[in-house]
Amino acid sequence: SVASLGAIWNFADLSMGMMAIINLVAILMLSPIAFALFKDYDAQLKAGKEPVFDPSQFPKLANKVDPKAWPKKP
Repeated sequence: SVASLGAIWNFADLSMGMMAIINLVAILMLSPIAFALFKDYDAQLKAGKEPVFDPSQFPKLANKVDPKAWPKKP
């Protein structure tokens, strides 16, 4: 199939626009979790600790985080 370059370019623009919209929605949905994690990270740094991720401190993430992926340090 042969299409005009203008039609292909317009379709590419439409596709990129749709991808951008989907990505913006995903960012908005993830931002509350990201801000909570950053706040915890920053608090640990200010307390002079080495920042570690403890999923048990974030109940919203309990069913989304694989416990084997974040083992506790001894």
